Amino acid sequence: MIFGVDYYPEHWDRTEWKNQAKLMREGNFNTVRMGEFAWKLFEKSEGEFDFSFLDEVIEILANEGIKTILGTPTAAPPKWLANKYDILQRDRYGRKREWGSRRECCANNPHYIEKSRIIVEEMARHFKDNKNVIAWQIDNEFGCHGSTRCFCENCRRQFGKWLGEKYADINELNKKWGSVFWSLDYDSFDDIILPGYNSCEIEYPPNFAHNPSLDLEFRRFSSDSWVKYQKMQIDILRKYTNLPITHNFMGHFSDIDYYKLAEDLDFVSWDNYPDTQWGAAEYEHISMAHENMRGVKNKNFIVMEEQSGPCGWDRVGSTPRPGQLRLWTYQAIAHGAEGIVYFRFRTALFGMEQYWYGVLDHDGVPRRRFYEIQKTGEELKKLEKYIVSAKNNYDALIVKSYDNVWGHEIKRHTEKYDYYNLLYSYYKANADLNICTAVSCGDYEKYKVVYMPSYNIVEKEEINKIEEYVKNGGVLVLTFRSGTRNTYNNIVPLPVPGVFAELAGIEVEEFDAPRREVTICGEIDATSKIWCDIIKPVSAKTLCTYGSEYYKGKAAITVNEYEKGKVYYVGCDLDEPAMKKLAALISNAAGIAMIEAPKGIEIIRRDAYTILLNHNEYEVSLPIKGKSLISGKDFDGRLEGYGAEFICEDDYMYEKY
Repeated sequence: MIFGVDYYPEHWDRTEWKNQAKLMREGNFNTVRMGEFAWKLFEKSEGEFDFSFLDEVIEILANEGIKTILGTPTAAPPKWLANKYDILQRDRYGRKREWGSRRECCANNPHYIEKSRIIVEEMARHFKDNKNVIAWQIDNEFGCHGSTRCFCENCRRQFGKWLGEKYADINELNKKWGSVFWSLDYDSFDDIILPGYNSCEIEYPPNFAHNPSLDLEFRRFSSDSWVKYQKMQIDILRKYTNLPITHNFMGHFSDIDYYKLAEDLDFVSWDNYPDTQWGAAEYEHISMAHENMRGVKNKNFIVMEEQSGPCGWDRVGSTPRPGQLRLWTYQAIAHGAEGIVYFRFRTALFGMEQYWYGVLDHDGVPRRRFYEIQKTGEELKKLEKYIVSAKNNYDALIVKSYDNVWGHEIKRHTEKYDYYNLLYSYYKANADLNICTAVSCGDYEKYKVVYMPSYNIVEKEEINKIEEYVKNGGVLVLTFRSGTRNTYNNIVPLPVPGVFAELAGIEVEEFDAPRREVTICGEIDATSKIWCDIIKPVSAKTLCTYGSEYYKGKAAITVNEYEKGKVYYVGCDLDEPAMKKLAALISNAAGIAMIEAPKGIEIIRRDAYTILLNHNEYEVSLPIKGKSLISGKDFDGRLEGYGAEFICEDDYMYEKY
């Protein structure tokens, strides 16, 4: 099992490397990730390569039993490259993004692509026989700092070619896009524009009034551009090595289609920071991010950057409380991580990340955080056999679609609507009932309940899969803003909910984006603030009706029997307690066991054992008994603040709350 740190030996004098490596060994670390920001050191001037400093560090680490994951350095190009070639991105106003941070380069720039090819090939050739290198990481955090979409001339030309391959005939594109609106027909693919700044700013932030089809296709193209750029690097590495290859994703980040980005990788890794200068996330938010990362390949993953101290750039974030670093480690493992790499080993003395604290502070002296992580590493040696290749017992699925992320961003429906928040509300409701819930797409037959909140852009083959799932006894949950758009981001000429109408057994007569709170009553009492579909049941049964507004008494939530399965339609947003009641109602009907533990407790069931996590700062008492796989002692149900336990299934008992 990988238990490591992110390391930047170039930030420290050579005389410190051996002592740092010894400290890593004492901390129970067996792996480092390094090299991902060292392009200038590898290629000081164009065509002059020198990897000797990394050779030396790898050997020093190996002498302490520590292996290396190498990162390709293409996220941070050297100044000579920016000086000689125009490799920099343009924003939607046409302004050049200046060199001086990272991720400034365009994925479609031929000079950047070619120089990236060269440095990756030189690196791969140099390290191909080094037995202490165990894996490769491509680049670093594609898309961070708003770098996914570029509006330069290279992108405009490549976008036209991309569309030409997809549509073949420009008249077909005009027809599919409805370009006749505002006389926006194109005569050739060379005429295609990018959805940048135009003179139609009608609000702040600016509303760039472009064709929604153009906007969606450009987001798809921009995502594909980075997938293609990554594939270029993977293909080069594959010429020299069979070692596993990864990229460090960013959890809920959605500018790039992570399903596509993950396809060519051997495994996914991601960077997890629960509490930074920008705020602390709810623990369910972090759990959902872990599940999203597991779900992009439906495969266990590695956390390549795990928070190990207070985090900030220009301001310092909150310091993790005693026990939290250990807890966050076990939270990651509970949701599919089988390797943890902490960011970073020692806090930088210079540069932007002086306030992004690592395992060690600026002075390099081991203190509380070091010893807490050291203890965690010791525990994980005993638990490794229970972690690697482990599988959770999933009952429910939240379907996340990147097309729908982008479609809802382009046409937000109402000011208060947010697609992520809606997905999260359903995940959180299930998580608070300790229902093991995946975040992915497809393979619906694995799950007792499939939630598809606001699944608006729907491909025909997807409809067929969904219908088969329900026909065979599956339970589907749909919500408002579902089924009304096609793949071109245009409205379908069908009664709402469009392609889902027959499955749901309803017709939406009207809708309201209310300016005041609306009450809902029936099986669940609730309030709604964002959206209210006014539902006419056709074959569906009404579960809840509206209790106020002109549509008082009209259906708000329905359920439809469809062959062997059921389809719930939730026509409105719900307050948090009501969401939990809805999830319980649906899960109970689907035969899913629920454990409603005290707030802040996660209970994750696996085949051989159960993981308990206490996100509260205080001790809780649980009606759970068994043997701890961590201590080997009997567990009496008391879980300390920020505590974590692995309970052996053979001795495991629980009472439903």
